[in-house]
Amino acid sequence: MTAHPLDGVPASLIDVAETLGLRVALKLLQEYAGIEVPVPKHPDETHPFIRALGREDGYALCRMLGGNAIYVPNRKKGAKSDVLALQAVGKNREEIARILGISQRHVRRVANQDKPRQGDLFGT
Repeated sequence: MTAHPLDGVPASLIDVAETLGLRVALKLLQEYAGIEVPVPKHPDETHPFIRALGREDGYALCRMLGGNAIYVPNRKKGAKSDVLALQAVGKNREEIARILGISQRHVRRVANQDKPRQGDLFGT
């Protein structure tokens, strides 16, 4: 069974991921985990959103959600769902490690976790 690219994305970030991309949702998780963040309507260049997400993504998020607050849940469960989601959209392990801020070795370990080390001897 193939993982859907948005499997594991918290419910409060699904709209962001669908509209602006998984990359933006993952940046929010990385920068604002565990916080309810007010989204400004008209941020300036020095606003933390613009600095954290980058100019293009930051302003796109503010156009989409400006004047509202967004809850970014804490990702205590680890990066497994993020690794699998990024892998499902064609990212290589080096890109995944860079996006999530984890080691390439950890990405490989997580990605290979569900793969059996040995084939089924009896084909059952």
